[in-house]
Parts: sequence; structure tokens; C-alpha cells
Amino acid sequence: MDNQAQALFCWGVSHHTAPLDFRESIAPTPPQLEQIYALPHHCDWLHELTVLSTCNRLEVYGTGYGEIEKSLTVELCKILQTDVDPLREKSALKFGKEALSHLFAVTAGLDSQIVGEVEITGQVKQAFLQAGKLGTVGRKLNQAFQRSFQTTIWILSHTRIGIGQISVATVAGDFVRKIYGNLGKSTVLVIGAGDIAEKTMAALRSRGVRNLILSNRTFANARALAEANQGIVAPFDSLNCHLITQVDIVVCSTSSRAFIFDQSQIQQIMKRRTIRPLCLIDLALPRNIDPTIAILPNVFLYNLDDLAKIAQSNLEARKSEVVKGMDFIDKKSLQVMQNINRT
Repeated sequence: MDNQAQALFCWGVSHHTAPLDFRESIAPTPPQLEQIYALPHHCDWLHELTVLSTCNRLEVYGTGYGEIEKSLTVELCKILQTDVDPLREKSALKFGKEALSHLFAVTAGLDSQIVGEVEITGQVKQAFLQAGKLGTVGRKLNQAFQRSFQTTIWILSHTRIGIGQISVATVAGDFVRKIYGNLGKSTVLVIGAGDIAEKTMAALRSRGVRNLILSNRTFANARALAEANQGIVAPFDSLNCHLITQVDIVVCSTSSRAFIFDQSQIQQIMKRRTIRPLCLIDLALPRNIDPTIAILPNVFLYNLDDLAKIAQSNLEARKSEVVKGMDFIDKKSLQVMQNINRT
């Protein structure tokens, strides 16, 4: 088929279409992601491909022809080891200008669960760069993604949608401060040493937390991040001891696909804490903390969907900025789509 017959599309599952537990079940492992990127090499209906996998979405941007929805869903089910019907039910497929507008909105943070959050732009760039290295980006996707970055710059420059550097980390920090008030006497344990963990530590510091403990399976990474944020580092195998004796709040953000804390573990810890409550905030996908822990007395567990609901209350003041950004996207995507169709 020639290029004119190849449609630009976006297939995806996101917080709009699926709850956290389903998004968690289809989050691709690194080997599975490699298999998805291999699809253009053995599927003649698929020409270009970029995969965006975050806490809130699994999206495939590409160009192809034929029955894309049916073909792609079947292939993804094989790779992700899930059933066809639930995946088809919870996914959405967009073509042409609609797909392009969606990409622009995602990149600018306008489609995020926490509207205006800043991490997503970097995540889209990383997905695009990875696809470029793997050779699955052609002229159409290259133009689409490059224009999405330019559109994001315009939106951030001409609207106030991102004022205050909104992110999962800052929302978590504000949430903790609302619960505990003065955080000067609270001890917070952050588990993880990636970008979200680093931003969470900075957000907690700026909100008055003085007692910060950082832990990660790679001790050297934890030590470097702890020192940069005036915290102390705890060996990963000492977490239970810290939870029993001093920690008030735990924030988890690791890439582990197994639970760091399960119900029986926290139950034993709570027996030794007596009446002291424990707040657990799980910022990971797949989740780091067993959700059944929430039934335990004096344990308060929050995940990404919970934080998004809390952040929604802050959206009212920025609704006009969202409209302004989407109006620009609508005009820009029409112009860019016409150029893409000519390539």
C-alpha cells in the first residue's frame, strides 16, 4: 500500500477508559515492550509505531491500513497475555486529526489524570526517542511528534495551565500537608530512587518535612539522592524496623512488579506500632503496595487514582486555561494533519 493509504492512528487504554487495576494488568514489561516494537517487522498492515506506557496510559501511535483496531488488539493480547474482549472494551481508537489532537493534548498535559502535570512531556519525548532508535518512526510520526512538542511549548507559554509546576509529586506533597498540617515533626520514608522519588523528596522538603528517609534496592542510588535532599538512607532490608519505630508516612515509587508491602507484613508492623496511624501513598504502576492493606485499622492507603480525585478540586481555577489550550490544539492539528497527508 502507498503512503496515502496509511492512516495515522492512536490506540490506547487510559484513566479515561479503565480503572487502575486494569491499567496495572496490561502495563508492559521491558521484554513485552520489545515485542510490541517488533510488530512493524512482521505485520504488513503496520508501518510506523511509537508506544507510550505510563502510570495512566498505554497508547500506541502509528500508521497503517486495514482493520487496525482488530489486528492491533489481537497482537497486543498475545503479547500482554490478556483477553481480547476486556482490552477491546476498555480501549479507544482514533484516526487522523482526532489522533493528532489527542497526541498534542497528551504531550501538553491537558489529557492527564492530574491536568497540567509536567512529567508527561518528558515521557512522550522518551517514547519518541526510543521508537526512533528502534527504527519504527517514519515521516508521518516524526512530524506528528515534533509538532506536539512545539504545541506544548506554545501552550505552556501562552496559558497558565502548568502554573506551580503541577506533578504527581507536588500533589502528593500537598496531600500529605493537608493530612498532617505542620510536617516538621513527621517522618517520611520515600522508597525508590527515580525521577518521581526525587521530585517527591523535593516537594516534601519545600512543604516543611525535616525528617526524610530514602530507601532503594540499589543502596548507592538511594545514598546519592538522600544526600542531595538532606535526608538519610536506610537499607532496603531495614524497612520494617523503620516503620515500627519512627515513620509516619510512606511514599512508594519503584519499578518493582512485586509488592514491597503485603497485608500480613503491615499487619505485623501495626501490632507493634500500637495506636499510631500509618499513611501509605503508592505512586507506582504496577502498584508497590498490596491494595488489601487498606482494610487494616489505622492504615490509610492512597494510590494514583485517589490523588487524581483530590487534585480534581484544583482544576476549577484552570478550566479556562484548558479551553484555551484545546482551542489552539484544534487549529494546529488541522494544519499539521494537512501537511502529514501530503507526505
